[in-house]
Amino acid sequence: MLQVQNEVRRQIARYHMIRRGDRVIIGVSGGADSTALLHVLAHLEGILKAQFRVVHVHHGLRGEEADRDAKFVENLCRSYKIPFRMVEVQADQFAKKHHVSLEEAGRWLRYAAFEEEAAAWEKEADTHKAVRVAVAHNKEDNAETILMQLTRGSGLKGVAGMKPVRGRVIRPLLTVSREDIEAYLKKEELEWCTDSTNLHDDYTRNRIRHDILPRLISDVNKGAVDNITRAGRLIGEADVYLAKQAEQILKDTLVRDEESAGIAQSDLDKQEPIIRTYMLRLMIGIVNRTMKNITAKHIEDLDRLADSETGKRIDLPYNLEAVKTYDMLWIGKKGFVAENSVNGIPESRTTAEMNEFYRKNFTFDVFDYDPDAEIPDKENVRWFDYDKIENVVELRPRRTGDYIMLKDGGRKTVKSLMIDEKIPAAVRDRVPLLAMGSHVLWVVGYRASCSCGIDSTTRKVFEVRYRGEET
Repeated sequence: MLQVQNEVRRQIARYHMIRRGDRVIIGVSGGADSTALLHVLAHLEGILKAQFRVVHVHHGLRGEEADRDAKFVENLCRSYKIPFRMVEVQADQFAKKHHVSLEEAGRWLRYAAFEEEAAAWEKEADTHKAVRVAVAHNKEDNAETILMQLTRGSGLKGVAGMKPVRGRVIRPLLTVSREDIEAYLKKEELEWCTDSTNLHDDYTRNRIRHDILPRLISDVNKGAVDNITRAGRLIGEADVYLAKQAEQILKDTLVRDEESAGIAQSDLDKQEPIIRTYMLRLMIGIVNRTMKNITAKHIEDLDRLADSETGKRIDLPYNLEAVKTYDMLWIGKKGFVAENSVNGIPESRTTAEMNEFYRKNFTFDVFDYDPDAEIPDKENVRWFDYDKIENVVELRPRRTGDYIMLKDGGRKTVKSLMIDEKIPAAVRDRVPLLAMGSHVLWVVGYRASCSCGIDSTTRKVFEVRYRGEET
């Protein structure tokens, strides 16, 4: 059964999983897949010129059966002369504490143990090369994952299935079937352990493994596993491309604050629906750093919120919320938008009083631009390129979501600008703003946006003068 070894070698070479001199931790449970992985890598050690260590995670479950598995792996490592380490965890306690299933608790604790051992090994060596972690997922595991993610309503990233390489984790058996793995073990006269929990249908994955996937193979298409994993690979490639496109658009349109991220509805409306959903997903990731529990339903809710009226909001996982403010959609930690700030009117003055203040203290003019004229450099006068002003401008106090454009094309919230300018918090709501929706052209008396500045293409000037009376 050299085909299994050859396929593993191809996978390693194709994705540069293990390079000459690399150090690799192999996660071995004692089951068929991990036993085969250990055997294959041990026999490729001379070719790969790599160093291996085995980590076995004892989950504190199954009593004597789990002890048997640990002893089996230890003896196996001794025969291969590969260092062995057992890490004991308490999966049931972790599951109760974090309100997750035993299946999820075990997975989280396994990877945490692998990461800890890899980091410790890195510190031992006089090199900065990362330690790899080899796990034994096979082709059916990948198909099961894709089916699970489909039923959970995941986006393309989830439905793409497992990656051959994810960070330090590598999966050399990902293109090998379970049938070929067991045939390989029998041919090599190797024993393996059977985890009794894998025989029960208590876990979602086991129900897919024992019932749903076999029925797809027998009743629908014998090539179901290959077709599902092939579709996952193509979906993964599309996911990477679309994410890059959305990320590039967000570089020019995203507005960041200390604990939130926002985007203009007009910038969302310009995009194709699929790119728009990717932009929304990335915004969650920017605020929260993970999108693990974010489903397609959450993105659909966000998409609808972007088209809703001012002040609407929805809750999201990870203690996040999304809020629609005028022409902006914002995502941040709960409470990042104060209840009374959505309307944007300071309590110290009525709307009528503020409008009267603006009428008395501001004058406007439009005239032809003379290239020889000196552009005023005063705190109370600003010139703008009239033809670059796309929407109606207004004078008003600040609102949540206001931003200005920077020279590099980026965006900065007015809130951050006022902090940087050391404007006292007590008077920030009284500083007049010249704005087009949430895009602020001028924080009066301080800074102007770089989006409508005078340049060689300017034909007409829009001049705004402020009398400078006390606000």
